[in-house]
Amino acid sequence: DISMHSYKNMTILPGISTYVGADIVSGIVACGIDQKEEVSLLVDLGTNGEMVIGNKDRLLVTSTAAGPAFEGGNIRYGIAGVPGAIDTVTIFNNHPAISTISNKKPIGICGTGVIETVYELVKGKIVDNTGLIADKYFDNGYPLTENISFTNKDIREVQLAKSAIRAGIEILVTSYGIDYSQIAHLYLAGGFGQKINYTKAVGIGMLPKELNDRIISVGNSSLAGAGMLAMNSELSHRFTHIPEISEEISLANHKAFNDLYLEYMSF
Repeated sequence: DISMHSYKNMTILPGISTYVGADIVSGIVACGIDQKEEVSLLVDLGTNGEMVIGNKDRLLVTSTAAGPAFEGGNIRYGIAGVPGAIDTVTIFNNHPAISTISNKKPIGICGTGVIETVYELVKGKIVDNTGLIADKYFDNGYPLTENISFTNKDIREVQLAKSAIRAGIEILVTSYGIDYSQIAHLYLAGGFGQKINYTKAVGIGMLPKELNDRIISVGNSSLAGAGMLAMNSELSHRFTHIPEISEEISLANHKAFNDLYLEYMSF
C-alpha cells in the first residue's frame, strides 16, 4: 500500500487558527495581499465562510458558519456545480428563464443559481423583504422548470448563509478601523465565488454595495497559492510570515455579531 507518508518531499503549509487554516494562508499569497500597502478583503465562500482583511503589515481573519446553501446543500433541488445544474435565472413578468451548466437538461440548482433565484424573486416581489414567499407558492415552491421549484425553506437557508457572510464582513471592516472606501479589492474565492453574479449577490445583501465595483473572482485561491509555492520554494517565507501578522476575531464571542446577523437577514 502507498500512503502519504511515503512521500518525503511533502510540504505542510501553516494555518492561522483552528478555523482559518492553510487554505486561507495560501489564498492570501495567491492574491498578493501580504505584499501590498493597500488594504484588501478576501472572502472564501463555502460552508465555512473564511475571511481576511488587511495588507502587508496587519491581517485580521475570521470564519463564520454560513451553511451549505451556496454549494447547493439544504436546498430541495440543490446540487453541486455539475452539468445540468441551473446556474443563471431571470424572471420577467413572472416567467422564469434559466440556463444550465454545459447547456444540459436541468437536473437541479447550484449555488450561483440559488443566489440568482432569490434575487429575482425578491426583485419581482414574489418574496418580500422578510423572506416570505407569496401564498400561491408557499406549499410547493416557485417553479423554475416543470420538475424543479424553489421553496420558502430554500429562501430561509439563503438568508441564514448570506447574513452570516455579510455580518462577518462588517465586523472585520469595523474591527480593522477603516470604512469601505479604504478597501482596494474584495477577492471572492472558491468555485462558487468564481461564477457568482456580483450585482445579484449585492442585491440580496450578501456583499456590501459599497464594494460592488471592486469585486474580483479568484477561483480556487488555495490551490493557486500552493501551486506558486511548488513552482518557487523561495516563497515559503511568505507562508510563515502571514500567521505572524494575523489576528483572529471570534464572531461567536463578538457582541455585535448577533445584532448584525439579524439585521442582514432581511432583503
